[in-house]
Amino acid sequence: MLVRAFLRLNVALLLLAVSTFAQTKVTHPLDALTTDEYWTVHDILHASEHWSDKTLVASLLLHEPDKKDVLAWKPGDAIRREADVILESEGKTIEGRVDITGHKLESWKEVAGVQAPITLTELDTMNDVVKKDPRVIAALKTRGVVNLASVRCDMIPLTFTIFPEQANHRVGYGNCTDGHGVYHSWGRAVEGLYVVVDMTEEKILNVIDHGPLPMPKGDMNFEQAEALPREGTKPLVVTQPLGPSYVIDHGEILWQNWRFRFRLDARVGPVINLVRYQDGDRLRSVMYEGSLSEMYVPYMDPDLGWSSRAFLDAGEFLLGGLIKPVGPGDCPAHAEYFSGIVPSDKGTPVLEKQLACMFEHNTDGPAWRHFEDGLTSVRPSRELVLRTSAVAGNYDYLLDWIFQQDGTIRVAVGATGIVETKAVKETTASHAAHEGALEHGTMVAPNLVAVNHDHYFSYRLDLDVDGTENSFMVDRLVPETISGQGRKSIWAAQSSTAKNEKDGILDIDLRKPGMWHFVNPTRLGPTGYPSGYEIMPGPTAVSFVSSSDPAQQKGAFSEHQMWVTPYNPDELYAAGVYVTRNKEIDGLPAWTQANRSIENKDIVGWYTLGFHHVVRLEDWPIMPVLWHDFLIRPANFFDKNPVLTLPNQP
Repeated sequence: MLVRAFLRLNVALLLLAVSTFAQTKVTHPLDALTTDEYWTVHDILHASEHWSDKTLVASLLLHEPDKKDVLAWKPGDAIRREADVILESEGKTIEGRVDITGHKLESWKEVAGVQAPITLTELDTMNDVVKKDPRVIAALKTRGVVNLASVRCDMIPLTFTIFPEQANHRVGYGNCTDGHGVYHSWGRAVEGLYVVVDMTEEKILNVIDHGPLPMPKGDMNFEQAEALPREGTKPLVVTQPLGPSYVIDHGEILWQNWRFRFRLDARVGPVINLVRYQDGDRLRSVMYEGSLSEMYVPYMDPDLGWSSRAFLDAGEFLLGGLIKPVGPGDCPAHAEYFSGIVPSDKGTPVLEKQLACMFEHNTDGPAWRHFEDGLTSVRPSRELVLRTSAVAGNYDYLLDWIFQQDGTIRVAVGATGIVETKAVKETTASHAAHEGALEHGTMVAPNLVAVNHDHYFSYRLDLDVDGTENSFMVDRLVPETISGQGRKSIWAAQSSTAKNEKDGILDIDLRKPGMWHFVNPTRLGPTGYPSGYEIMPGPTAVSFVSSSDPAQQKGAFSEHQMWVTPYNPDELYAAGVYVTRNKEIDGLPAWTQANRSIENKDIVGWYTLGFHHVVRLEDWPIMPVLWHDFLIRPANFFDKNPVLTLPNQP
């Protein structure tokens, strides 16, 4: 028996090792681009008369086929493959579409009034330019910085207009950090020195020096913190000696009645496709596609060097892919890893290993239980987790898609990494002196303040509950007065169907609660209710920055927790395709102005998960993971409890 178990374990480990490599063959229309396909796109672009030595690939993504074609596709059918590219070429933004199957450039056009996402080449080039400028060198010298080997100056193209030069130029604005003596420089900003640059002409437009401030010197090398076992700690090991209980069949994951696909996208990370649930003899559709759509992180300091920091991370900072590798510590020992391919600035494929992991685990509680007359009836539960890690500069986010046995999908974000800090002259903060004052951050070390900020994540959820034709129904809880009894008032649920987009823009209000259901009005259950799935919010936040603020206008999706739009294949990102100095208001606020019909149509939900971050001392020098989540859960989808017959062992 031990020999057989050992052999099974080694087979499982072999399968795990094989799965760490990116897929090399296309088996489905929604598969991620392969290495060969990247090279095809690269060769077609470079052979084009439009390409120059200064052209940079800012984005290269799969162009999804028409939804109706995907739903009609069957194994063995032909697969047409296309890619969408966004290029930065000497200040011009160009978008193109490459027909990979036909080996040709299908379209190519310059897009006026917008700017492409930021590239690593631009950041590295401007770092060198800034560090050679005599004004910058002199300003650094007054601050005691003479060895520039450890200095990094990042010039970031601005999301919204601040400087007049932005009207016709790709303008970057930023500051320098000095990482001398530390592993990273996030807590070593050269404060009070800012530089404005023309990134196209590779020249400095202005150096703004407000005078030197003390360089923070506190210890922040969390990388070398001792790993000390807590007293009484004993080994905690979870193993699956027979391998995982899910199956991957030509890219489709089959687990506990669930079926779904996923690909790793350079802009938004994991894209979950064709989610279905096996309900007895029926394979029922739940969601066509779900993914992160955009992230918005505005900082809350009035200084120009800080108030300009309002980042739309997914749309601005692809930088070789939003998600970065995960590994031991991020994922349990029995996890399976998946690699992905991202583009370089020249469009060549870059293989990134371990961009995602998948694992099963027992949950913290039962699927259901009840105690009656001395008898406890209970069923344990397990769940399947697909995990990636998005890295946006100083912040790391764990992005989880969690499939549960009862038909629920839990979507979770774990924020960690390094809070962004500002150098100040003070060495300590006096609470008594500051009581009642407006505070823009928390002093986490001498001469170092971590600035307050917000985090917002927009999720695009193309729910197809038992088919593509759905409606959005709100069950509001309304007070009802009663008489003739001891009670005076109760509440009742009152359902209404959203007719148009304005009806589908909703906020969480604890005084006016409601449930948000995506229903199929033509599929009624045995008791007459339409088949549905509910978006159930968890702890979240809403932006209350002024809607006239130019930064907030770019991240305006954060003003509401729920938006519902009719399906449109061109509407993929909550703030629009182009977020860097787009002259127009784009994304959800613009699309919903049309107030299109959303009743009994193919519709898409957009949920905003957010939180305000007033930094604590405990968040420095590395922030403990802070989790927020929401549920996509069945609501009258099943005839009865779908986990009623779970086994007595998880």
